[in-house]
Amino acid sequence: MTRLFLLVPLMLAGCASAGVGPSLAKRPIEDRDLSEPVRQVAPPAPADASLKAQIDGLVARARAGQSGFAALLPKAESAASGAGADGSESWVVAQELLSALESERAPSTTALAELDALIAERVKTGSEAGLTELQAADAEVGAIVEAQQRDLDRIRARIVR
Repeated sequence: MTRLFLLVPLMLAGCASAGVGPSLAKRPIEDRDLSEPVRQVAPPAPADASLKAQIDGLVARARAGQSGFAALLPKAESAASGAGADGSESWVVAQELLSALESERAPSTTALAELDALIAERVKTGSEAGLTELQAADAEVGAIVEAQQRDLDRIRARIVR
């Protein structure tokens, strides 16, 4: 039996083809001059006045939504901390304040959606004009919306217990 195991590698070696292996010749990329200068890509054109005004309006709307959200947040946190069992009066009050927070958040989320739509439109049409400003505004408003979501999740977790 031991001899049979010793013969297996020899038998498998006989199955290997005697064909030609991969070529070791130079490939075209190996002959390319790698010292070629890197092409500089021109930055996208800035936003025109109309788009700039639209972006500024959306960011202002998101900030206003954040102001309303931030004003109501302490009251909602307090109600969530004191929320009793499901269906109790304190639980209902906490749920109502959670809903009110969601409503205060609406201007921020709609502004983010509109910014995303403007970016998608630019990408779809291949127009890069104003894309830098749109992306910066999208990042700012996105951060506002994410922070609001974290606050809502935290309050919701206190209520649900």
